[in-house]
Amino acid sequence: MKPLESNDPESVGGGRYRLVGRLGQGGMGVVYLGRSQSGRAVAVKVVRPELGTDPEFLRRFAREVQAARQVGGFHTAPVVDADPHADPAWLVTAYVPGPTLRAVLDRVGPLPEDSLTVLAAGLAEALEAIHRAGVVHRDLKPANIIIAEDGPRVIDFGIARALDGTAALTQTGFQVGTPGYLAPEQLMGGAITPAVDMFALGVVLAEAAGGSPFGDGPSAARLYRVVHEEPDLSAVPASLRAPVLACLSKDPGDRPAPTAFLQSLTVRHQADGGWLPAEATRLLGGPQSAERGADEGAEQGVPYGAGQRGERGADQSAGHGAEHGSPYGVGHGAQQGAPDARPEPSPEPAVTVAAPEPPVTVPVRPADGTAGTEPLPAPTPTLPGSGSGSGGPREGRRPARRTAVVAALLVCGVGATAGLLVWQPWTGAPGGGDKPKTGASSGTPGPAAFPTAPLLVRQDTAPGWPKACHGAIAVRPAATDRPRRLLPDGTCDVLPQWAPDRRSFAFTRVTPGGTAVWTANADGSGERRIAEISGGRVSWSPDGSRLAVLRKKDGVQQLYAVDVADGSARQLTSGTRRVEDPAWSPDGTRIAVSLETTPGDWQIHVVDPSAPDGAPRQVTRLPHPALDAVWSPDGRTFAYTAGTYQGGTKGDIRLVGTDGTGDRPLVVTGAHEMDPAWSADGRWLAFVRGPYETPAVWAVRADGTGERRLTTGSAPEGHPAWR
Repeated sequence: MKPLESNDPESVGGGRYRLVGRLGQGGMGVVYLGRSQSGRAVAVKVVRPELGTDPEFLRRFAREVQAARQVGGFHTAPVVDADPHADPAWLVTAYVPGPTLRAVLDRVGPLPEDSLTVLAAGLAEALEAIHRAGVVHRDLKPANIIIAEDGPRVIDFGIARALDGTAALTQTGFQVGTPGYLAPEQLMGGAITPAVDMFALGVVLAEAAGGSPFGDGPSAARLYRVVHEEPDLSAVPASLRAPVLACLSKDPGDRPAPTAFLQSLTVRHQADGGWLPAEATRLLGGPQSAERGADEGAEQGVPYGAGQRGERGADQSAGHGAEHGSPYGVGHGAQQGAPDARPEPSPEPAVTVAAPEPPVTVPVRPADGTAGTEPLPAPTPTLPGSGSGSGGPREGRRPARRTAVVAALLVCGVGATAGLLVWQPWTGAPGGGDKPKTGASSGTPGPAAFPTAPLLVRQDTAPGWPKACHGAIAVRPAATDRPRRLLPDGTCDVLPQWAPDRRSFAFTRVTPGGTAVWTANADGSGERRIAEISGGRVSWSPDGSRLAVLRKKDGVQQLYAVDVADGSARQLTSGTRRVEDPAWSPDGTRIAVSLETTPGDWQIHVVDPSAPDGAPRQVTRLPHPALDAVWSPDGRTFAYTAGTYQGGTKGDIRLVGTDGTGDRPLVVTGAHEMDPAWSADGRWLAFVRGPYETPAVWAVRADGTGERRLTTGSAPEGHPAWR
């Protein structure tokens, strides 16, 4: 929540609702946290002054508010008060404690089948009540669904259509909605009926099950698939697959009404009366403890409260390099440690208000045949298993639709990607106020969208890590997708790294005959042994011709550059100090390593590969070990692991300038974090959290917001690589 600004009103309704702070702003106005005269928390939306002078908007706003006030039911956040004729006009909705469904999915992953059936029934009952009042929601999505102890609540309904009448939007042909949840007829500029909400319901339920029915990303390719391709419902439990598939019918007339959808469900209630898995239940709280997550991932709350993410002193007593005979390399699973110590929710949680969130607006064209005459190009093929669909149009599938939707999808995809978002929530920092942006994403407007690039991971096929390695390389197409194995189960395949062109990847393979670096094509074919190494991570040169690897010379682990074509190697470091964690700079002129300066103390150093006889240049002189250093894409920042598994603070993820300045925390919890990996745009980092035996891959923006768990299944995952 952001403090009130000097020109903000102090109250609305003649003092009936006192405004406490700003929650966000959008195309319709500013949303405030308010208090009624009795002290009840409410969400107050105050209309923008320029809209207050638009007669058509005011007429529609009054009509939609009146309709919305008729909506009842157990599963909605009702409109409790409004004055569409005030100057400025305003609207008040009830407070709903609890996180959004978006926040729950980001933090705990897919919901189990029992929870999904309750969610489906609750949302259908909400839509039934909304439609009965003559209202079409038109922007149903996980960020507009609050998860409460007794079921879901739908918010932000009943006023979206008011924006349709404004001259600023109608003249440019904008359609209210959010990319990814729009029905085919919305994308084509067709009639808006209650059936669009049922389509969005199908998408929401598929996502809650861990799937992505039309792929990921607000791109033209995804929107093309919405209109022309059948959804991928492989993640949806069999008992729900048929009802969800019916919701996603291309023809709105084939979609069930909420009542019929409810009748098709078999709702599974838990014996204890709850409906959520334990980890999700822990996110729930009273009126002072719920969090509000925005659709783009910017949260208004802090899940563990103020103080839990504060910087702690780093332990210096334990070294990164206790190998215990491990072939995997220092710091990559050789040590044994205590169980995970994830902190419990703080007793000082953040306030959440279920404020109606203004929808995203995306441009569409009329479906009258004038939008274009050429068929939409097939989406560019992506890595197999990426969820991007097969690409080209299917034979005999509604050819007339293609020509009508050409420009609509292209403009919609480009517009969404370019950030045509009218809702811009603030990201709350622990203890309130704005959290300063740090890292490579500093200064970029708005929250960064989650990367759509595939993520390589190590997946454990059997327990025993790190003493026994059963690692397999898998690709995770996106945050909500389950990973797909790329290589047959080997003895031990770990530490994958994409080649610069993403057409292949390198990895470390441990066999009874020794440890070596291998490469394979992006689809897992064409495995090829490159050279023997001593273990640990490898790193590609920017031109893809060489790999920075680790080998032992005279009993000391040193840095080498290996030619990918013929396996020839060149030694780049010498001396008596051990080297770990090579990372080639984006410009190819330097290689970062962790060098053991004194026993147990590792610091980041830089090696010049063109001068192998030169001494490594020390970059950091920090009061904590600096391990796993990786360059940001712009070459200005290292993300690294601070601390060690055996230490009292375990490991944290930190950022530091490549010149050694500006050291600051990014992810600091009581759990063990390690192995950061930048996204290609430098705005997100993947990392590993948890004990060595059961690690999971997580991600966070480079400014510290939007933290989410990516590991969706029960198999432990580690060693993420985005680029």
